[in-house]
Amino acid sequence: MEIDFLKMQGCGDDVVVVNGTRLPEEAIPQLSRLAQRMLDRRTGVGGNSLVVLGPGAGSLLPLRCLDPEGDERDIPCAAARCAARYASDSGAVNTNDFLLDSDGRKVRAQIIDSANVRVDMGSPLSIEKAAEIRESLRESFSRSLLVNGRTVTYTPISLGHSYAMVFVPDFSFPVRRTAREIAGAEDFPDGTGIAFVQVCSREDIRLRTWEAPGEIDTDDCASAAAALVASVVNGLADRELVARIPGGDLFLQWDETDNHIWVTGPAAYVFTGTYDFLAEKTE
Repeated sequence: MEIDFLKMQGCGDDVVVVNGTRLPEEAIPQLSRLAQRMLDRRTGVGGNSLVVLGPGAGSLLPLRCLDPEGDERDIPCAAARCAARYASDSGAVNTNDFLLDSDGRKVRAQIIDSANVRVDMGSPLSIEKAAEIRESLRESFSRSLLVNGRTVTYTPISLGHSYAMVFVPDFSFPVRRTAREIAGAEDFPDGTGIAFVQVCSREDIRLRTWEAPGEIDTDDCASAAAALVASVVNGLADRELVARIPGGDLFLQWDETDNHIWVTGPAAYVFTGTYDFLAEKTE
């Protein structure tokens, strides 16, 4: 069967978007297999996420998001931006401020202009206390660990996935090797993403993120949001800044009123196509 798709990307995080209302009925029970085939970078279209949009209902857009293994996943920020832009451009929603409904989890999206979308990332959480993190002059969020005889200071932040944020003066060191060494410490028995943050000014940071092999794909947007929080609580940056990641720039805001983090970034069209999907026969 032929599956029409749209390839999009947001700061280098590539996404395959499919309009579910045009999807052949026999493909719907096989979305897991479809994701595995389409997202394969050698034999398929290639991508970090497959997003299948449902029929829009005014200011609510239901969708499903799957990873390259064919598993349902929380929609990453870049995929949310891409889905939101396509939904707005195609008329699937009738407003520039609406909700994406991913398996019951609602993500607010706002269309800023023809290329940029703003997404609500929710509130940052303390991994240790399982509670929201708020800026506090009385509390220290930094932790230390010993790695190969060296003391490494980090700030633990969770935004649906845990990160250890490590501040560095620059990136003139072996990023991957150092990240592997830190992630292997006893402090992280359940694993964690490692992000190195360079604070260029109170309104400008750069970062590099590393995920352990076999973990979820790197979500640079979530990492950037965690970097914003870590920079603020350590007194190094303001609550609004630009995060420069390898795929482009993101504008981040940590709202004092509701403690939510907003990420504004690009959602770009790459190409359209038709994928020939051989569905498994069912009795």
